[in-house]
This record gives sequence, structure tokens and C-alpha cells, in this order.
Amino acid sequence: MKRFLVVANRTKDPDGAHSRRVIDILEKNGCRCTAHLYTQESSTGGYFLVNPKDVPEGTEAILVLGGDGTFLHVAKDLLDLKLPVVGIYFGTLGFLTEIEPENFEEALQLIISGKYHTEDRMLIEGEIFRDGKSVYKDLALNDIVLNRSSTLSLIRFTVSVNGEFLNGYSADGMIISTPTGSTGYNLSAGGPVVEPTAQIILATPVCAHTLNSRSIVFSANVEISLKVEAKSNERQQKKIVSFDGERDIVLEDGDIINIKKADKFVRLIKTNDLSFIEHISKNMR
Repeated sequence: MKRFLVVANRTKDPDGAHSRRVIDILEKNGCRCTAHLYTQESSTGGYFLVNPKDVPEGTEAILVLGGDGTFLHVAKDLLDLKLPVVGIYFGTLGFLTEIEPENFEEALQLIISGKYHTEDRMLIEGEIFRDGKSVYKDLALNDIVLNRSSTLSLIRFTVSVNGEFLNGYSADGMIISTPTGSTGYNLSAGGPVVEPTAQIILATPVCAHTLNSRSIVFSANVEISLKVEAKSNERQQKKIVSFDGERDIVLEDGDIINIKKADKFVRLIKTNDLSFIEHISKNMR
């Protein structure tokens, strides 16, 4: 590989030292790179951090400098370009951004020389229906989360799978997660950790007011529907759904969120041969 797009979160690299070093290494090895630097304050949920139209023709790969949040946003922004993505880790817990700052020169050399492999990660697609009409649609690499906002009152919702009623819940919310997202909010809510290249969908209730609050694992070919139910004699509260935590969509009673595996995927560049077990063990110490 010889042509790269470098996207750096300057909040994680305030003096730009790591960004400059990455670019210097690439250029000294005869590579061409385009840099896109931004600060956390300049990003707005639901909008491009990097516009696909601004990526030079001939770019072969994307290097993301930041945490997993930066990686998620950039990978989805540039999804339609079908370019492989690799993250250099500057966050607090890196499951997606696998390259650590102290090792990135060696990792870059491996990528430049073609000594890497790739992993394809599934995405899920969520579509919100109101009175039978679609009002919002988006993709998630990690998770789609139904949640409450600003009050301590539980929300009530029902879950159906392929049109068949599964269960009703009074809870803080529900996490619908990909295998990649199993180490995110799903993990914090007590859900299982899943091998990231698996083809499954996880449903994990958040603080459900029931004795039956276990996660459920489905095959990737199901469609899960969450319906927001109204509750009588209860003060009105805001109910929201978020896609990878980037943007909150306010819901109304009766709204239905249909979630299924997306046709698209994210391709990750991997420069090490760590097994899934080794990677999990390393991040959980």
C-alpha cells in the first residue's frame, strides 16, 4: 500500500506529535497521504467527520488516530468507499483500534509492505417507523440502543422477532448489538462477549424490572422489532434511540424500530496474529 488517508482526533493527540510522526513514516517510505485533523468540539453527531467526496482518488487505506469512538464514526462515514480501515489507539479501551502508539512504526511498516490480513465486520441497520411511515434509518457497527432520557422512570416496550412476539419489558432500555459491539455497552450491561467475526445479533435488556433479564443471542438473519409502549398514570418522559452512540433520535409512543443485518460491512486491517482469547485477556487485565 502506498496511498493513505490519515484521520486524527486532536483531542487525543493535542500537540499533533503522533500525527506528524505517522505522516513522516509514511512519506519516508515513499507513500502519499492526505491528513484530516479535527477536534472533538468540531464534530457534530449525525454529520460527517470526513466527507467521502474529500477522499482523494486512488486512496488504498484509512488510518484512524484516536479511540474507538473516532474509529466508529470514520469507518461509517467512508463505508461506501469500501476501503480497509486500521486504528492507532489513543483511547481508554481499544477493541477496534488495535495498534498502540509505542508500536505503530512497526505496524505501519507491515501495512506498507503488505504483511497484514483483513477482517470483515457485520453492521446492523435500524429503521424507525411512526404511524406506518419510515422516519429515520441508519447503520451501526457496535449497537443500536433504545433508552430513556432525563427521568428515573422505566420505559415499557415489546420485542418481536421475525414478526413473532417475544416479550414485553419495563426497563431502562434495550441494546441490540453486533459481535463487534459485544465489548461495548453490551458488556457493561452484563451481556456476553462474542468473537467479533461471528454472524449473530445480541439483544441485552438494560436494568430490566423482571426476574428474566438475560441477553438473547440470535442468528444474523433475523429481524428484531422494538415497539415503544405508552404507560398510563405516569409522567411523560423522553425515549430515545441511538446508533453507535453518535446521535439520539427522540421517539414517540407507538414507534417501532426494526433492526436487521445490513448488506454492507466494515473491513478492518489486522497487523498482529493475536487470537480472540489473547485480545480479550489483554484488554480485561
